[in-house]
Amino acid sequence: MAEFLLIRKQCHPTFPPTKIRPGEDLYHAMVRPMEEDLGLPPDGYFPEEELQAIPNAGESPRYPGLQKQWYLYPVVISLAEDAQAQVEMPADDRFWCALDKVFELAQEPNVCAIARYIQGNRRDLLTDVPAGPSMDAMACRWAASHGGGVRVVRGVDIRRILGRGSRAFNLRVADPYLPYQRQGLGYTWSFFTPKDTQDIHVHPLPAVEIYGVIEGRLQLWHKPMNQRGVRTWKCQTLAAGDWAEVEPLHCHFAYWLDREGLGTVLKAAATGELAGVGRLGIAGKTNCDGCSISKQCLKPPDLIALAAEYGKPFEVRDYRRIADVGGRAEEAQNSLRVRRRDGG
Repeated sequence: MAEFLLIRKQCHPTFPPTKIRPGEDLYHAMVRPMEEDLGLPPDGYFPEEELQAIPNAGESPRYPGLQKQWYLYPVVISLAEDAQAQVEMPADDRFWCALDKVFELAQEPNVCAIARYIQGNRRDLLTDVPAGPSMDAMACRWAASHGGGVRVVRGVDIRRILGRGSRAFNLRVADPYLPYQRQGLGYTWSFFTPKDTQDIHVHPLPAVEIYGVIEGRLQLWHKPMNQRGVRTWKCQTLAAGDWAEVEPLHCHFAYWLDREGLGTVLKAAATGELAGVGRLGIAGKTNCDGCSISKQCLKPPDLIALAAEYGKPFEVRDYRRIADVGGRAEEAQNSLRVRRRDGG
């Protein structure tokens, strides 16, 4: 059963509280309870979810004369490992307890109102305890401290954010669907790792896509959409520092040959609509379902084998097999090019 962190304010136990000031955003408001009261580092806590506003009325024992009606805005917070260890240390001004125990200890009406709301509406919070910050929470925290017309994303931040998720870190998309994303204005920009399956896809619509490899090896299979025959497929492996651009109307699949890898993708189209993410042809598709020429296109056996292995969950993929199949396929193509050059 989950336990909740309470602190003592004026001798009364309460969830870490603050009063949000007019025009103040959540991240600035949280500095007072998280950093000033609990002493956590600025990168040690992450807002995961804002719960429904709770109307409350009455008089607080800590704030005599407080207005009779007000709203509470509970927020679910996850902690980085060092911050979690810090709040786990014994202290006179804070303690952990189960939700049922909160009702026995707390007299503050705000605390009881939040506890009643969780008990009646969000019982998932009693069992689903965040095991550290989520990818979205970390990305939103990064974006909140990187506003303005120029955003610099450091390598350490990219790795930390991607390390908490299993998909791409999309900084720009045509239609932003997460708070940290910005409008793509005709293109998208993202970072991805082997955990992400977004870039195992067919992309036959008129869009240009550029891959850059920062770490690891990425194998790119490709062919013009209007060419038929299994031998029209080509594969090339990109190493750290390599880039590849894919022309419009080219089908392509991208596979990491190593369990550890980091790459970036820039994608642009004739209209911003086509440069979005999440729809067939506009973004990734892990197979050829829905392609208008799928019955007129045959994939090579090595590509089929790679797709089968790469389609498994990241944790159980056999990267030794992936590297062997990818290496054999590229060696065969290099041998074919040599024979053609020599007239064989």
